[in-house]
Amino acid sequence: MKKLLASIGQMLFPNLCVCCDGYLSFQEDKVCDLCLYTLPKFEQLAYKDNAVAKKFWGRLNAEAATAVLNFNGSGDVRKILHQIKYKGNIDLGKEMGVLMGSKIVTMELHATVDFIIPVPLHAKRQNFRGYNQCDLLADGISEVTRLRVRKDVLVRRKHNGTQTKKKRYERFINAKEIFRVAKPEELKNKHVLLLDDVITTGATLEACGSALLEVEGLKLSIICLAAAT
Repeated sequence: MKKLLASIGQMLFPNLCVCCDGYLSFQEDKVCDLCLYTLPKFEQLAYKDNAVAKKFWGRLNAEAATAVLNFNGSGDVRKILHQIKYKGNIDLGKEMGVLMGSKIVTMELHATVDFIIPVPLHAKRQNFRGYNQCDLLADGISEVTRLRVRKDVLVRRKHNGTQTKKKRYERFINAKEIFRVAKPEELKNKHVLLLDDVITTGATLEACGSALLEVEGLKLSIICLAAAT
């Protein structure tokens, strides 16, 4: 009976892939298997000197920095990011987190990371949106890796407006000193994995990382769902 009702529901309100608008099977979630397979991967994922890591050379003392997908500003990755960030597609955010988690468990840093720390939104922005997209990704990663997520240790003091049209230096000036560590004693001598949805210039992650690295003995690694390289 449940399968019959589900079939009727699928005919009346079909589940469509967010990338290709094709029909999803019962085994598929928000992205069909074909689109998921063909998403542009960040091929340098496990390399220490990858293009993402190089963004932070001379800027942050990071153990590692990488991404899972390659973001070229258009196409399926853009659709996914837009759905997660602006369209309230919470399930898609968690699905992408699971994808990230499946990659993280194959990496050396998985064995040494103590906490995942999502880049925080300002409280007003999060209340307006109803969620933080990075929290969704973190929950999906944790489901696979069993790493603990800490959403309470990094705080955004003020909303710094849109970063989209700013140059890298302007972004850093705009982001500087807007983050603070709320519970530094709980991060002392820990290895944390700082998480964001997409990285372009890296200014926001640099500001977050700089705040975290003020904690005694803290080691910092960075991961994003997608990176513009």
